[in-house]
Amino acid sequence: MRCGMPLSGWFSGRRPSLRDRLVKALQQARDGDPDGAIETIAERFPDALSALTSLPGPVDVGRWRLAARLAFRAGDMTAAADFAARALEREEDASTWNLLGRIRVWLKRADAAAGFARAAALEPDTYVVPFRVKPDRFARLAEAALAEVPDSFQSQMLNTMIVVDDLPDLDAVRAGEDPDLLGLYEGGTALEHGLPERIVLYQRNHENIVADAGELEQEVRETLRHEIGHHFGMGEDDLPY
Repeated sequence: MRCGMPLSGWFSGRRPSLRDRLVKALQQARDGDPDGAIETIAERFPDALSALTSLPGPVDVGRWRLAARLAFRAGDMTAAADFAARALEREEDASTWNLLGRIRVWLKRADAAAGFARAAALEPDTYVVPFRVKPDRFARLAEAALAEVPDSFQSQMLNTMIVVDDLPDLDAVRAGEDPDLLGLYEGGTALEHGLPERIVLYQRNHENIVADAGELEQEVRETLRHEIGHHFGMGEDDLPY
């Protein structure tokens, strides 16, 4: 794999510059790993998207795939949809179809389902057609998951609200939050009494990754457990239930 930075720069402990990471990420996208490219960028997605236009080289499908993902992480959903569509015009792939489905959910477009369906058709072992439910049914799943928490833990969560939203706040995404986030804990820990706390579950993002009711129930349970771990200052695997 070609890279515009000497390998010593990646292994010396010195953090590569944004441009160096972008060069590597673009090559990853061209090599068929656009999602890995986003892990390489890791932050400053709006800056990376702007810098991408100045990088030399062909405007090929890899560049469009990377641009779509950078715009998505930057919270520019309209641009992300355009870049994804341009990539798919050049060469379709399941990952970008799935991304386009997720982007269209943010844009409240009815054709979001078509993107998910095409991704699932191309790679059925990797992608699903989302299982959608009404808000009241999702809220009941959250309530059922909370009811499974032992009383000894619930008694220490009396100041904690469980909230369901469709998607993360767009301004928060533009500030760096992951648009695919499943849940969020806001507030102090159980040791910091009196602080208001919220556990937020994002319904559409849960639905995007499940194919049936059983999978949705399990994902909600796992997300709530993860966020409750934050409340107690523990990892979910450290919770004794």
